[in-house]
Amino acid sequence: MECKKQTNYGWKKLARYLTATLVLFMTPLFSVNAERLSSNELITSLKSGGYIIYMRHGPTDQTQKDSIKPDFNDCNTQRNISQSGYQELERISQSFRSLEIPVGDVFTSPYCRCVETAKIMFNEYQIEPDLAFSLTKDEQESRYLGNQLYQMMLDSPNNNQNTVFVGHTSNLKEGLGVWPKPESVVVIFKKLNNEIIYQGMIHPSEWPK
Repeated sequence: MECKKQTNYGWKKLARYLTATLVLFMTPLFSVNAERLSSNELITSLKSGGYIIYMRHGPTDQTQKDSIKPDFNDCNTQRNISQSGYQELERISQSFRSLEIPVGDVFTSPYCRCVETAKIMFNEYQIEPDLAFSLTKDEQESRYLGNQLYQMMLDSPNNNQNTVFVGHTSNLKEGLGVWPKPESVVVIFKKLNNEIIYQGMIHPSEWPK
């Protein structure tokens, strides 16, 4: 896991924490639905940059299970990417490169399946503890992690690159009301007027070969 990219994003963590703690006692935040774009339109849009990408980790070995308290430094305590999952991620990664989709900051859950996804897809990444799998948490912490994700998206820069988050299903559902299926799906958002607007999803099979 030596391919970590350090950014100046960390200083905002305290502000995110305070914001998310306040939101725990408020109405949950959700994305504003816009007219959904087709996969081809989404891919074309990504080439221009300025979007937020939430990618669910690659396909996993369903015979494996996460430990109740997985050790993030020991992948043997977690459900991991399958052999076919590695192949799928390599294929999608090649599509990203051939399409010259600009990628800026990449943040990933500390789970091995997400770190491996970020490494294969983008090479450089930063591990973000608040992207950890929220489904294993109690209701309050799960909601907190969902709100943290929303706030991180709001904090993402407006530029000609795409900001990437690599994570799990429940965090996105909790934070933005979108359930990302199947594994390897890419969900696209746009930040506009301090709101996160859902644009659509790109299924793993929809990337050009």
